[in-house]
Amino acid sequence: MKEIHFDIESTEEIWSLIDKNFNHILIYKFMPNPAIEWWKTNITLKNNETFENLEVRNMEFDIRTDLDGLKKILKLNTLHLNIYQFSKPIPNTLSLDHLPQENLDRILQQNGLQHSYSCNYEFITIASSNEKFIKDIEDNPIFKDRIE
Repeated sequence: MKEIHFDIESTEEIWSLIDKNFNHILIYKFMPNPAIEWWKTNITLKNNETFENLEVRNMEFDIRTDLDGLKKILKLNTLHLNIYQFSKPIPNTLSLDHLPQENLDRILQQNGLQHSYSCNYEFITIASSNEKFIKDIEDNPIFKDRIE
């Protein structure tokens, strides 16, 4: 997969880079609140049991969503996002934590991975096996002077 790195100035710019042709999104290790502080929330488990008025911290989880869900998550303006965009539904059994690093790209592509976006503070790394997708970003007048 080919990678490019550059600085990003807003969540709107991130949204503009997302390929709207692929509607299956995995956000890996999403942290809704990266600060180590407690906050009150309700949690509903798989069996629909709800725990109300809990205090939590260091909450981290994977999210499967679509483009509409991704757009809402981007509006949260979190400091770190690892977004994987797939051409087909993400299997229940696909767990990035358990994949061998040397085979990660191949296994993800076999499962429909098209692009990945790693956003850290004001920097983004985009990876894709589609060279035209990367070339279009490199040629975009908004981003071309920022690409390292």
